[in-house]
Amino acid sequence: MIRLLLILMLLCFAPKGFSQTYTMSLGVFTGMTSTFSFNQGIDADPRFKERYDIKWAPLGLNYSLDFDGYGMSLGAELINTGQNHYVINTSGGQVGIRRCNLQYITIPLLFKVHLIDLSFFNVSVVGGAGLSYLVSGKETLTMQAAKLKFPPEVYPILPPTYDSVYDGVLVPEINNLELLGKKDFKSFQLFGIAGLHSDWNLSDELRITFDFLVNYGFFDPRSDRYIEQVNDYQTLYDLPGKRRDLFVQINVGIARFLEVEKKDKVKTKQHKGSSKKYEPKKYPWPKPRKSKPTE
Repeated sequence: MIRLLLILMLLCFAPKGFSQTYTMSLGVFTGMTSTFSFNQGIDADPRFKERYDIKWAPLGLNYSLDFDGYGMSLGAELINTGQNHYVINTSGGQVGIRRCNLQYITIPLLFKVHLIDLSFFNVSVVGGAGLSYLVSGKETLTMQAAKLKFPPEVYPILPPTYDSVYDGVLVPEINNLELLGKKDFKSFQLFGIAGLHSDWNLSDELRITFDFLVNYGFFDPRSDRYIEQVNDYQTLYDLPGKRRDLFVQINVGIARFLEVEKKDKVKTKQHKGSSKKYEPKKYPWPKPRKSKPTE
């Protein structure tokens, strides 16, 4: 997969081999993300309820090549993902929040098919993949003192300050307890990406860009070691189950672009065995004599 991405990157940065008119652009963008986790463990856990938040995706760079009807782009961006959850007591009330913050450096490679392709405006459907490296990762828990329902399998590892009663567990107030750190997440993630992209030309050199993208993580973001602990009921606030992260991304940016016109090649013919170009005569017959023949 990495070798394929490298080959496609080389193709993106070698436009000289293309024989048609194309447009190159280089720009910066920023945006926001909102994450949804397909987490079987949390979905089956009565202590948590999903919450949807918007997170800022600080900065990104993008290089694009656009041809007649299609194009491709390569970027580098810093994104923030992770879904937060409410903490729910045994009565169904909200008593706290579980925060998840994952920050990745991502290199997305996208291919574009132009749906609308005008001189000043275009809309494209895009698809591709993004290779991501985890910069930081953390899940924390903050809640007021409350009664929660814990699975019976974790009762042996309850802290001394947790009091088990007949209908739940009395938990003291918790402030920013770290449930998972960076070491509990995988260092790399591969996202599948699909969505829409548009360009609005402000002048002959500048354009505004917009993106609406859906990113799906192919791997469970948690480390194998942490997943083993979860499956063995060695974690207080996680139940066994698969997890995949999906986040929606909205970007806005500005780019400088350059349209490169196709140059018609002059066809030349060479004599066999000679490096000199063949130039046809102006007339198919011998040129008229301009002087008398000498006797």
